[in-house]
Amino acid sequence: MSATPLPGPGDAFADEAAEVVRSRSALRPEVAIVLGSGLDAAAANVEEDASLSFEDLPGFPRPSVPGHAGRVILGRLAGVPVIVFRGRIHYYEGNELSVCALPIRLARLLGAGTAILTAATGGIAERLDTGHLVVGTDHVNMLGANPLRGWRYPDGSPPFVDMVGAYDARLADLAEAEARAVGVPVSRGVYAAMPGPTYETPAEIELLRHAGAAVVGMSVVPEAVPARALGMRVLGLFFVTNVVGMEVEHEDVVRASDAMAGAIGRVIEGVLAKGAPWTAR
Repeated sequence: MSATPLPGPGDAFADEAAEVVRSRSALRPEVAIVLGSGLDAAAANVEEDASLSFEDLPGFPRPSVPGHAGRVILGRLAGVPVIVFRGRIHYYEGNELSVCALPIRLARLLGAGTAILTAATGGIAERLDTGHLVVGTDHVNMLGANPLRGWRYPDGSPPFVDMVGAYDARLADLAEAEARAVGVPVSRGVYAAMPGPTYETPAEIELLRHAGAAVVGMSVVPEAVPARALGMRVLGLFFVTNVVGMEVEHEDVVRASDAMAGAIGRVIEGVLAKGAPWTAR
C-alpha cells in the first residue's frame, strides 16, 4: 500500500480545494476529524486558525441535511494541528462516492496522516442502547459501490487495497480507555454502511446482524476506504442515537447526537492528547 495520494475522480477538485485552504491558513493538519449528524459541538474546543464553508471549496457540495453545517475548520485541538469537517458529504444526497471522498483526499493533500470518523448510528447488537459508543473494528460496505472505482496508483495500477486492519487497533485502544475514563458506555464493533436515505427494513436489520454488524449508518465507508488507500490511520467513533427496529425521525437522531457531542469531544481530545504519532503508515 502506498501513502502517495492517488490520482482519480475528483482529484482536480481536491487539488484546487487544497490551494484555497493553503491561501487561508499556513497550518499543516496532522489529523482529520469528520463530524457526523448533530456532532458539531464535539469540536467546540478547537483553537481556530481558519474557517471555510464547503461552498468556498471547489467540488464540495453544501450538505442539504439538518445537523451538517458544511464548514471546514483549521486549528489545534489538545495541541494537535487538525482539520475538522463539520458535516459530511453523503451518497444519498445524490453525490458520487468520489465526491464523498473529497474531504479525506483534501485532508491527505494538506498533510493529515490520521482520520477520525464519527457518525450517528442505529444500534443493531442487542447489548446497545442510546448513548453507547462503539469503537470501530471493521465495516460492511452495503452501498453497492466503492469510492475507489476509477482510481489508479501513480504507476497506473488499480488500487487493490488490503482492508484487513483498516481501523487502527492502537487508536481504538486509546478511544475505548478514554470513553471509560469519562463515563461513556463503550464497546467494539463493526459498522454497516447502507446507501439511504430510507432507514433499514426489519429484514435488512436481520441480514446485517447475521453479517456481524453492531451498528448501521449511511456514511463512514466513503471516507474510510480512501483513507486506507492513502495510507492514513483510521479511528471510527460511532454513537448509538437510536435502536434499530423502532420508529425514528432524522430530527430525533440530531437531538440525540447533540446531547452526546460533548462526550465524544472529550473522547477525541483524550485520544489526541495521547495518540501520536499521526503520520500515515
